[in-house]
Amino acid sequence: MATKDGQKYKCEICGNEVVVTHEGDGELVCCGQPMGVIGEGFSCGA
Repeated sequence: MATKDGQKYKCEICGNEVVVTHEGDGELVCCGQPMGVIGEGFSCGA
């Protein structure tokens, strides 16, 4: 799975949230589980 600038992810176990600032391949994982996309945040626009 590829991430996109501005996407927001949340851990369903501990509640941590992250916003992607640099697109990339791979999967975001927290507490041993894949994080779920919860929306689009800001764009860092380099």
